[in-house]
Amino acid sequence: MLGPLWGLARDGGRRELAAYAREVAASGRAWLRTHFRGPEVDHIWAPWLLHAGLAPDSASGGVMLPVLAATLHAAGLPVVVGGAGNFVTAWERLLAERGVTVHTDRRVERVVLRDGVAAGVAGDGWSIAAERAVLASVAPAALYGSLLPPGTVPAAVADEAARFRPGRAAMQVHVALSGPVPWRDPALAGVPLVHLSDGSASTAIACAEAEAGLLPRRPTVVVGQQHVLDPTRVPAGAAALWLQLQELPFAPVGDAAGELDVARGWDAGLARGYADRVLDRVAAHAPGLRDLVVGTDVITPADLAAYNPNAIAGDPYGGSAELDQNFLWRSNHTTPVPRLWHIGASTHPGPGLGGASGHLVARRLLTPTMPERLRRMIPARPR
Repeated sequence: MLGPLWGLARDGGRRELAAYAREVAASGRAWLRTHFRGPEVDHIWAPWLLHAGLAPDSASGGVMLPVLAATLHAAGLPVVVGGAGNFVTAWERLLAERGVTVHTDRRVERVVLRDGVAAGVAGDGWSIAAERAVLASVAPAALYGSLLPPGTVPAAVADEAARFRPGRAAMQVHVALSGPVPWRDPALAGVPLVHLSDGSASTAIACAEAEAGLLPRRPTVVVGQQHVLDPTRVPAGAAALWLQLQELPFAPVGDAAGELDVARGWDAGLARGYADRVLDRVAAHAPGLRDLVVGTDVITPADLAAYNPNAIAGDPYGGSAELDQNFLWRSNHTTPVPRLWHIGASTHPGPGLGGASGHLVARRLLTPTMPERLRRMIPARPR
């Protein structure tokens, strides 16, 4: 975790390390104002901070924006032909080729311990033994609060896990359209991902409203048009929208626009009402859009939390990414229990589709220990 910082200090000296620390402490809005003139770059890049679980005024945005920009310029935004389900299918085939068995529809209830060492996992009427290690891709509270017996880890570790905070909730709206999106600007018809935002200005306000428990009046809408890159996703002549909202409260206490009743939480009525607000926001840039809608599917924050036990309070990023829960302060991979490792979005380096935490742990597990290296160096005695 600290290797890149030591390398920066060694190669660039104190000045480079101080410059990096300053960007870590800076918000995305401040970083953009420092490095660019005019609002255009802010309008383009500030909404991307939402995809890192941040707001425009969150600390560490100053370092995440260059990371996001470099990633997008280097790798783009690839989509899986035929739908995201094919991504899972590809992984299943890859794992099967390597002799890996995947078990689904099983709820892990506990980590099995033998003499204080992780020896496997178990559920209702079943168990799986671990040959080398147990990797738990779960939220900290689940690992230290329910999967391990009380008293297994020091009280300070369990208390810190219990205080690990979720971030803002998210919502997804899938829209089937009978025809192409009638964008007012025809150039948007060929863009697979569009952010509807005024940059730091409107996105920061929406984030603040969500943090206050309010439904944002003008949410930042992430408009996905994956069919632009993969026409097989829709019937000929049709279109589909993948709308993502990342500025929502899990338990709303009010509506910033004063229009929606939140008394019953995320019920069907509130889901429909907020989805209509989002569609109206898109339709303002695509007149006639509502006439093309043939179906919608809304995944509320409550639905997300029910679908995924790691999405606590509807947070898709495995916990708040504010500076005090990020970088060096994200949950560690090592645990007080031998052979038990913690991975997933709640751990370093945070959320993302790259599987970085699992990769880092796998590298450590595959690196020979000192006794193993010594055994390889010393030739075996002939019998």
